[in-house]
Amino acid sequence: MRSLSFVLVLLALFWVTGCQEKLPVELAAEQSPTALELKVLPAIDSTLIVDASVDTSGVTQQEELTYPATFLVNGVKTDLGTSKRTFSYSRMLLNDKRNPIRNLGKVIGYLGLDVGKAKVNSVDLPKTYRPFRTYTSFSPQYTAGPSYTLVDQNDQLISDFSYAAGQRYKFVADGRGTVASFELSVQSPEEITVVEPRAGSVAFRDEDLKIRWNGTAGSTFRILISSFDPQSNIPVKPLLEVTVKEGANSIVLPASVLKGLQTRSASRYLFSVISSNRIRTRVPWYSEDVLVQASSIHNVLLWLK
Repeated sequence: MRSLSFVLVLLALFWVTGCQEKLPVELAAEQSPTALELKVLPAIDSTLIVDASVDTSGVTQQEELTYPATFLVNGVKTDLGTSKRTFSYSRMLLNDKRNPIRNLGKVIGYLGLDVGKAKVNSVDLPKTYRPFRTYTSFSPQYTAGPSYTLVDQNDQLISDFSYAAGQRYKFVADGRGTVASFELSVQSPEEITVVEPRAGSVAFRDEDLKIRWNGTAGSTFRILISSFDPQSNIPVKPLLEVTVKEGANSIVLPASVLKGLQTRSASRYLFSVISSNRIRTRVPWYSEDVLVQASSIHNVLLWLK
């Protein structure tokens, strides 16, 4: 990251002890004027149907609302300091906005569309019927319609599926009903590995925090900072999005940013470093824009004191 004598002052909306307050945020002088973009994320709506949290999907709840159809292939590493987990995740989901799901009059999601037989590259994507699940309720007797999902666990291959860097992934479906056959593809970025700070370590709110990683960024590169509480009905709550727009393999988060984060969840925070290649496109006969994404995700747990 090139070093410039620069201070960027933002007015950001942070969750502090559970309340929204406007706080001035000064970015450290090491950042260039266009290097970083900070955005405070809206609170999760726990009444909406959920398929995967952002540390797995690489897609925020707001983006799920913007793109009712998502085609995802991700390589995910999660390091909590005391435990590590790696897995590959692929999902094909097309929500039908003509068929809303309501609860007490509120639209909380849409029925998924059946697109016939589906594959990612040569591997079948199994069709499953999504349970009616939000962050606050679970109703297995109801269904939110089909999706196509495949996950391997800790590098144990399932149906020859495993995420790999620098590979072209092709989503193919035969089509059915209101969706014609289609083929969409995306190139996966290099694998990202966070090398600083170490997972499970303590960072201090009154000190700048350097984050450093290995691997070249994809077309988008961002760090999502979330409160983390595995006992909560919403274990991962995204608070802040830091988009890295240029520079080398490190950034410095100033202390003013860390001080603005809420102090609940026992001061545990999940830093999700997400490198993605993303394409916004269309599927024949489907009326909405769709998001095609390949991501390398490294989630690292930190304690903030």
